[in-house]
Amino acid sequence: MFAKKNSVTLAAIWAVLTIIGAYWYFSNANDLVGAVNEEKALQNALLDSQKKVRRLTQVEKIHADVNLQWKQAKKRIISADEPSFTLSYLNWIVATYSLNIYYDFVLNQQQKSADVTTFAYTLTGEGSYNDINRLIWHLTYEPILYIVESVNLRPNTDGEFVRFTMRLKGYSVDSKSEMLENFSEYQLSDVSTYQGQHDVFKPLILKPPVDVAARNKIPEKPTLPKKQPGEIDVAKASLKAVTASSIFISEGSGEMKQLRVGDSVYLGRLSEIDQNAGKAEFVLVKFGVSETVTLTIDQRK
Repeated sequence: MFAKKNSVTLAAIWAVLTIIGAYWYFSNANDLVGAVNEEKALQNALLDSQKKVRRLTQVEKIHADVNLQWKQAKKRIISADEPSFTLSYLNWIVATYSLNIYYDFVLNQQQKSADVTTFAYTLTGEGSYNDINRLIWHLTYEPILYIVESVNLRPNTDGEFVRFTMRLKGYSVDSKSEMLENFSEYQLSDVSTYQGQHDVFKPLILKPPVDVAARNKIPEKPTLPKKQPGEIDVAKASLKAVTASSIFISEGSGEMKQLRVGDSVYLGRLSEIDQNAGKAEFVLVKFGVSETVTLTIDQRK
């Protein structure tokens, strides 16, 4: 009977343990399935990201190749609304490269031949010598075709600027061009290849400017600096006592002041003490010149 009860008890315990184990198993199994699914989702996201990175690398390479081809491209004639495009293009160069130039723009002639139309322009204005040269440089080396037929420079006596007259030819075609359809994609040229030049209208050696007012101005008589509060004016002071390391001095009816070697006075400092002779030496600087002043007790030498 006792053995039967033990068997029932053990069976009950095993049943409870089996239920608990089954619960833990299925619970952990669900977590495991969730983790596996999450891992798959992350792997898919990683693969998708790697595809995007590879695609981005390809696009960047294509963009770099196109930019290189663009910079190395020969001169091109574009399909544009002339002369408004040329005026905006010139203004764009001036603004982009911060050129100090002011000009008037005139269309002189328009001539059509086959599918190419030629426009003749005249620019008249003024600007700094180097900036005018830079404008010519950009018109020459940028990919858009322009021909600078002539440039006339004249010195401007009213200021630092140089007057100029430039005759320019631009072109337009009826068909759309290959790469310049979208002008916003235009790339800047390498401005570092431009070498600045000396202004031919200025001498190589400049004389320093002369201030006529300053030259004719009567020089003012130099004055000594003001005496600071508490400073002793040796010229008005008298020596009262001398010890081995210090002196006692007073100025007029002022209070007595103790000084040691190196202490400052008006325009100078105490340089030496002679107790046996009852005197003190001061080095003063007036208008850049040093002088030595000796005071003895109750008198000044």
